[in-house]
Amino acid sequence: MGRPQHYSLEIATRCQRLIEQLNDKVGEDRRLVDEWGGPLRTTFLLAMSTPMLVLPMERLFRPLFGKGGVASDLELDPILASRVNDTFGHDRAFGEASFFVPDSWAYVAATDIFPVAKTWPQEKFAALSAPEAMIAAASAPAADVLECLRNALSHGGIAYLDVNGQQTDDATDMLAFVARTRDRKALQLLRISVDGYQQFLRCWSNWLSERQVEHGLAEEGPGWFNLDRAEPLNGS
Repeated sequence: MGRPQHYSLEIATRCQRLIEQLNDKVGEDRRLVDEWGGPLRTTFLLAMSTPMLVLPMERLFRPLFGKGGVASDLELDPILASRVNDTFGHDRAFGEASFFVPDSWAYVAATDIFPVAKTWPQEKFAALSAPEAMIAAASAPAADVLECLRNALSHGGIAYLDVNGQQTDDATDMLAFVARTRDRKALQLLRISVDGYQQFLRCWSNWLSERQVEHGLAEEGPGWFNLDRAEPLNGS
């Protein structure tokens, strides 16, 4: 296949294939375990997931909803563009999205700003562990949750947590993500287990590649679009 023709879709698909092929090997590599004091599975997932989330959000979500961006892949696949609109438009709930992993996400829509690079205040972990946080994740707009995740990955708002949802030196069992709210006056918090995050990435990749558009794109290069073969968006 060589160079990508549809960056939002193909990069996510390629990264997911790498996860499927290499994740277990990374976790079992004794040299890495000895060097870093544990397997680098979580680091690998974060490295793969950053382009998997950032590129589609930048090149599909942002241009579709008038948020700017440096590039747009919308015209390469109108059906995918329509699916993005259906999933993220009209404040549709995250829990309704096909890439939502039930009983895995916790979400706090707004909390006081704190220095993220330092040890997090205990009340933030308590808020993420409360039953209300899991309910909030399912009911929050999918756009809010995915923008939070995209911003956290892009700007370093990430924390490794143990099985109890705390920052310790024990083995990593969960990931926490933090990003500014849209008005920049507070912070959003997300939490998910490492296993749940891996499942989410697989569901996200499957959702993006539902039409398998990468097999039908011509070789003219990124941004090329044939109007004669385009399928119109609903209402256009």
